[in-house]
Amino acid sequence: MRFSIFTLFLFILISVYAPLCVGEVLFEDDFEKKEIDKGKWAPTGGWNLDGGTLEVNGGEVGMSVKDDFTDFEFYVDFHMINPLWASNWVVRAGDPNNCTLVQIVADNRNQFWWFTRVGGNYIVKDDDKLDNESGLHPELGEWYTIKIVAEGERYDLYLGEQGEELELACTWEDKTNDKGGIGFRASGGEHSLYDNLLVTTVGHSFAVNPADALPVTWGKLKMR
Repeated sequence: MRFSIFTLFLFILISVYAPLCVGEVLFEDDFEKKEIDKGKWAPTGGWNLDGGTLEVNGGEVGMSVKDDFTDFEFYVDFHMINPLWASNWVVRAGDPNNCTLVQIVADNRNQFWWFTRVGGNYIVKDDDKLDNESGLHPELGEWYTIKIVAEGERYDLYLGEQGEELELACTWEDKTNDKGGIGFRASGGEHSLYDNLLVTTVGHSFAVNPADALPVTWGKLKMR
């Protein structure tokens, strides 16, 4: 009888909690170490750890050592410091000279600029400068969260205040790169902080309520 009750109890636990974790975590960093983890990152000279966050201040493209992500979801919190109002995310980077990127332009244009770097040359097209449709206009000195979903040739970018629900900001399509690493870019004068980075398989979920997902939970804890 005890075995039967235990088996039933175990089945109930599995039934309740299994839906709370779907998919796989591929890569993560909360930047709490004293030094940048060179086992995870190939940083530029503009990267520093600053009190539990990653500071990126110039230096162009820095990226993860892991460079074979294909389809994935890339979460990270960001905080813009300089008045250029631009944080830059790198996705599917074969190397720093060949990658796909997106940049927020948070001045009155309130846009996301998608572009590529091929053979060291940046290719920026006006058609790839997309309006931010999330309903949120980021400001300097505040923390926000983005999620970039890369699946096939399609990229979906979601935006929200740190610890809050994310809304779809824009969708873009491009076939330049189908796999690669993730990271950050900052040209001269661009200066941002990043925290609570997580890369998962597409459709990954830690909880039924997205507000309880791990990157959001990390952010809430660090804000206390």
